Amino acid sequence: MTRNLGVSSPLSPLLLRLLAAAVLCCSCDQQGSGAVIFPDPPCESPNQVELTALFPTPHKKPKTVVGADTVLAGTEWTPGDSVRAFFGGKEVKLVFVLNKKMFLLTYAGDKPVLTRISHDDEGVSGTQGAINSPLFSPDGKKIVFAGTTRGKPGFIQDAVTGGLPALRVPLDPKGRTTADPHWHSENGKNYIYFATLAGLINYSDACSQIPGGTYRREILNDSTLDSTRITGIPGAYRGGISRDGLWAGTSYASSTLYDVANGKTHLLADGAQQCNPSMNPYPPGSAHTDYMMILAFGGLPAYHLIDGRDTVEGLHENLWIYNKDNKIVWQASVPDKNLYLHFDKPEWSTHPDFATAVILLRAGEDADLFAVKIGDLADAPEGQLHQAEAYLRIGKGGFNSDTFTHLWVAP
Repeated sequence: MTRNLGVSSPLSPLLLRLLAAAVLCCSCDQQGSGAVIFPDPPCESPNQVELTALFPTPHKKPKTVVGADTVLAGTEWTPGDSVRAFFGGKEVKLVFVLNKKMFLLTYAGDKPVLTRISHDDEGVSGTQGAINSPLFSPDGKKIVFAGTTRGKPGFIQDAVTGGLPALRVPLDPKGRTTADPHWHSENGKNYIYFATLAGLINYSDACSQIPGGTYRREILNDSTLDSTRITGIPGAYRGGISRDGLWAGTSYASSTLYDVANGKTHLLADGAQQCNPSMNPYPPGSAHTDYMMILAFGGLPAYHLIDGRDTVEGLHENLWIYNKDNKIVWQASVPDKNLYLHFDKPEWSTHPDFATAVILLRAGEDADLFAVKIGDLADAPEGQLHQAEAYLRIGKGGFNSDTFTHLWVAP
């Protein structure tokens, strides 16, 4: 899995057609009008796919940036003592995206400290992009994210508060697509895994896989990444890879889990459209490293629960965790159905027991930001449907359905 990839040029007619059609809309309930499924994508080998540099990019070298502490008008933060109590006294950090800007939330005692850590130059041409999918490194010291909804450019940036210098390193100085970048550690080395396609991607019956590709770049030091290498994962897997490296997951639109050891693709939810895939962070050796959290689109067909029942739901009414056998093993329902409408943008935290999501209010277009206590499922017996154990509203008001979040929780 160390083969280097070349760059093809000029653009093929098929690629030009795909580019003209492909528009990513990050909210699952908006994808029908904003995103386009790639037409008749070719079957691609996971071991020999060339990446194409589409546009020149100004993001060729690492850059030092400095964030600024700030406030969000109309947002009320939960005090630090309540946050610490919910997380069992563990240190936490939160990164989120709001209105194309990225923020870091930390705590100095009981006082929340909010830092704007984006700089309106993360787009393809060096102007404001549409930042999405920010994810903390396992140690909480860095954040990887995509600068636009097309998955390019992508960056690694130091997670520091206002006034401190932060190094921002481009994932690909040649401007190629690095959609939904995720962290992965293996044999003492750190990697960024990414997908070559953004937008709605359906499972291909003709290819028996998800279209596109998944690649990785090794982080050599704070400012340098190795060249792009193959992973052997067939398709654009946008939910990351399990810590043991044995499972990759994706959604947007079809949900699948890929069994790396056996080279097998598991199609979930009978191919129904789902979104916001998030692989578990369970320690290697855990029983259930195939588990993936998703946000369902609702409606038919029915979803299959681990206890043998089938269920249907409305749009985004629940968070689900699936296993490789197409069974739902865990559920989080909206905590107050009189106040809240549905979830959006869930993400499993760096700690196995927690996740974050925004929950939209029934009145107006605002959303609140919540942490969800999943519970310990890593080695739990299967057979019963587990439920979320608790909820904590971290931020009240001011968020929306396009608010990506990720939570770092100290081990």
